[in-house]
Amino acid sequence: MRTTNMRERITFVSLTPAEVNGVIVPDNPTDQMTVWAEVPKVPLREANDPQTTLGVRTEKPTFIIRFLTDSNIDPSWCIRWHGVLYDITGLDPDYQRRDITTITTAKRKVKPRVS
Repeated sequence: MRTTNMRERITFVSLTPAEVNGVIVPDNPTDQMTVWAEVPKVPLREANDPQTTLGVRTEKPTFIIRFLTDSNIDPSWCIRWHGVLYDITGLDPDYQRRDITTITTAKRKVKPRVS
């Protein structure tokens, strides 16, 4: 594991309902923990492959973090990176080498408010 490549700070956020001024807010973000992460670039063979549907890197980023964190990661959490929330779509801990965990994400869709 090369921790020198982990230059981005990400925050794991849980979205829980909360009451604000007597009104229930459905997705109230609560910070759970903050870790250093690496955001790898897309390999050239994937970028040139017409079968692969690549989005903009900021739409579906992949994060690589240390295997051991302060607490266990809940797949229902979101990740805040550069002020944008991303849903966790995949969580792949490397149990063989026990050095990194790869997290795939997708940009969180804003749900329309019902009035």
